[in-house]
Amino acid sequence: MSEYLYGANTAEEVINGGRRRIFRVMAARGQGKGAAAADLARRKGIRVEFVDNKVLEKYAPGANHQGIVLEVEPLRHYSAVEALGMERDPKKFLWAGVDGITDPMNLGAILRSAACFGVSSVLLPERRTAGITPTVQKTSSGALEKLNIVPVGNLNSTIIDLKERGVWVYGLDMEGEPLDKVDYAFPGLILVGSEGEGLHLKTKEHCDRLISIPQLGGVESLNASAAAAVAFYEVSKKLRAARGK
Repeated sequence: MSEYLYGANTAEEVINGGRRRIFRVMAARGQGKGAAAADLARRKGIRVEFVDNKVLEKYAPGANHQGIVLEVEPLRHYSAVEALGMERDPKKFLWAGVDGITDPMNLGAILRSAACFGVSSVLLPERRTAGITPTVQKTSSGALEKLNIVPVGNLNSTIIDLKERGVWVYGLDMEGEPLDKVDYAFPGLILVGSEGEGLHLKTKEHCDRLISIPQLGGVESLNASAAAAVAFYEVSKKLRAARGK
């Protein structure tokens, strides 16, 4: 089984990541944005085929493939227990979870921010949430090669289980406490809801604390991916301090 990914940044991250098998790289003839990724693949001994754009469009229909498409094995998914077992410090880590993020571009941006700010695993509900599509992977710019993706059938049940294992849960909510004033405990999980509805009521009820982003006014709220980036950055600072870094 294989899947097709596209985009220069995604290609380079997948090639460098070494987390999954790459069956072949298809690159446009000429000097497109994917040329550097194709050269990287060749240096690593990965098969590269130079093809016409029509061939790339066949595997990435309607997408901005930037002159490169990879055929790879599907991204591996983990259970929550597996992901917990992969933490180098089981008492000081940061996870994220999404609740109702149905836009692939938003989800991809959230995953990118998560990887940038030290989140190690992401809970991804199987319902009411965009899946890991090629669009999500391109938007995340290769962040999925640095994250553990944990699909969950029931988000609330998973939250309860994690709390029983010592994880503190923080939900982004406009009515929450200012996130820069909260004394965070770790290991921690930040939950991000949709722009329209936010976190579902039951999900909020399972949070240890609700946190919000102080705003100066002018707009009603940040979009979900921007809010997630701010929250990940702020909480990751506290995580680094807890680790003594």
